Amino acid sequence: MFHITSVQERHACSCICSFKAWDEVVMVKENTSTTLVCNGARLQGDISINWKVKSVAADEWKLILSASEKKKFSGGASKASMRLTDDNFQDTGDFSLDVLPKVEDGGLYSCLIKKQERKVKERIFLLAVLKVDFFPAAPVPQYSTLRLFARVNPDISVSKITWTAPGGLPMKTEKWPTSGTVTKVPQVQNNDGGTYTCMVYHWGHSNGVLEAHVDVIVDADKVASFTNISHSSEISTATQTHKSLLLACPSSQGDYVLLYWLPPDAKKHSMMKLVYQYNRWSGSTSKHSNKLQLAGPPYDPEAGSFAFLLTPDLKEGGLYACEVYLNDVVFSQRTRLSVLKGKQEEAVGGEGLEKVKQKEELMYQQENRGWPFEAAGYLICIPPKHMI
Repeated sequence: MFHITSVQERHACSCICSFKAWDEVVMVKENTSTTLVCNGARLQGDISINWKVKSVAADEWKLILSASEKKKFSGGASKASMRLTDDNFQDTGDFSLDVLPKVEDGGLYSCLIKKQERKVKERIFLLAVLKVDFFPAAPVPQYSTLRLFARVNPDISVSKITWTAPGGLPMKTEKWPTSGTVTKVPQVQNNDGGTYTCMVYHWGHSNGVLEAHVDVIVDADKVASFTNISHSSEISTATQTHKSLLLACPSSQGDYVLLYWLPPDAKKHSMMKLVYQYNRWSGSTSKHSNKLQLAGPPYDPEAGSFAFLLTPDLKEGGLYACEVYLNDVVFSQRTRLSVLKGKQEEAVGGEGLEKVKQKEELMYQQENRGWPFEAAGYLICIPPKHMI
């Protein structure tokens, strides 16, 4: 938790954010007690104190509680988690408010002191509440996709939110409308367990940082199963040797992509090879051949839009399977490729090329039945982090 009081800063932030100014910023983790400090004169005569709250986008204030010398309370705290700090506030002049906030309690808070219905003093607080969470719940199964979330309400005083992995390694983050600042760890393994740190930075204050920690335990005995698999229609195509070809992947955005290859002369599905993998969150790449690369625009691997460029040799036809993983869902696209020598393609022409493709497909169906990744709709091959 931290408090920032700066008139100069609050006007700058108010200009940036186009919201009413405040006197103090209080940033706190959800379910952590904090105090909004407000002091004034003793409640004597026609003096009253009012605590009100509203969201930054609202026009009207809502009463939390009020007190005077004659009437200690009119109305009451809107939540049990909000109460005056000092039970003897009439004599001490300490009208501070204790709050144990949920993320939805973030907003503007007003401490208004009146005498004979005229404002004597008003202090406005911006209470920003941080909520951090992760999924799946601990212990996290191996090979699942760990998701870490951080959300501040309201976020108008926040310049940035970062996540770091155990050991202090910075992590890629994205800001999503409903989830806040998100980072992911696909294909979790035992060494991914540990303490992940969220840092929230306040506008204009290098020291205005709120830190939160999430402890993640990985289940050493449980492996994630991927049963939600979506298959696109298989593609059959042909190309010349050493000519670039686009290998399609599912159009769905993903966290990481795996490309498998079954050579045309393979007799068993166990000969399926993992030839390329890319994790967009860590930026890690592992590939079998320099003849394969991720495709550029209109595809964007860093954003989760995948396709491959292949410049094949004669023996690099066969079946290619692109598997895109998004959380616990798998999207699959298979391409059956025929590779011909340049002169051979010219000799057979377009009609002959189609016959070659049909012949190879028929041979493949006779020699290879089934699919190594599915059985009654269940994925039975767990994707490794490193090349097979």
